[in-house]
Amino acid sequence: MRALRLLLILGGSIALTAVPAQAATAPAPPPASGLGQGLEISPPVLGLNANPGQTVNATIKLRDITTGSLVVTGKADDFGAKDEQGDPEILLDETGATRYSLKYWITSVPSLTLQSQQVQTLTIPITVPANAEPGGHYGVIRFTGLPPSLSGTGVSLSASLGALVLMRVAGTITEHLQNAQFFASQNGHTLGFFEYGPITLSQRIRNTGNVHVQPVGDVNVYDTFGRRIATMPVSSSPKNILPDSIRRFDQTLNKRYLFGRYHATYSVVYGASKQKLASSMTFWVMPWRLIIIILAILLALVLLIRQGVRRYNRYIVGRARRP
Repeated sequence: MRALRLLLILGGSIALTAVPAQAATAPAPPPASGLGQGLEISPPVLGLNANPGQTVNATIKLRDITTGSLVVTGKADDFGAKDEQGDPEILLDETGATRYSLKYWITSVPSLTLQSQQVQTLTIPITVPANAEPGGHYGVIRFTGLPPSLSGTGVSLSASLGALVLMRVAGTITEHLQNAQFFASQNGHTLGFFEYGPITLSQRIRNTGNVHVQPVGDVNVYDTFGRRIATMPVSSSPKNILPDSIRRFDQTLNKRYLFGRYHATYSVVYGASKQKLASSMTFWVMPWRLIIIILAILLALVLLIRQGVRRYNRYIVGRARRP
């Protein structure tokens, strides 16, 4: 299971990162007693559907994975795309609702006390306004756990753990992706000419619709003669692209010895109507240093052969002139 961790960073910003783990833990500085603290949350991502005016429930399980009890408090925030890698960013500075806001639809996140290893299931209502804009709305329900001895003392540098909520509100939904860029690179440099592999192929895909979508498809690479030399999935697992954002997908053409002109294509399908998006590009691979060495060796061989032929001819002429 993939878990999501919210880390509180000095300076007032919070970053959300994905970490592979059996459980999502949110450690904090240990209190004087030496007891650690941590929470486990499940699921880390909730996908919900709703109609305008409807109330739907987000069901979240929390577990105290420490050896002591925790006082758990929760709240809701909005989130958006932090970068092209798909990392979410908690939007703490917003004072009003945005087009894709969700936090104001969550009027109450309960507080509770958990004993060591206790699991508690929370049902959190999300009330969609009757005039809610159709499409995607995004929020995070996050929790902070403190030992009872620290609760209410003003300690605020404890980590918080959250579940992302991706809600799709029914109505006029626009699902539309655009190819922002399809390129080849090596060691972080975008190029059209390479000396050798491996080579990274990248697609930057822009979501110009109003709801999150998950593109699924393949990248194919063909050599100079049109032979397919590689097929790679655009993504090894489904990944969402949020509205008004670009997400980058990378694959590695893991072949070192390549030669000539190569043609790469990618094609994905997405959305409820299985729309298609495709693009192509070309790049060259020329091991020019190896070619120079081979040419130098061939030139040396030619010169040696020519010199040998001349010596042989002089020898034959010299013998013919002897009495």
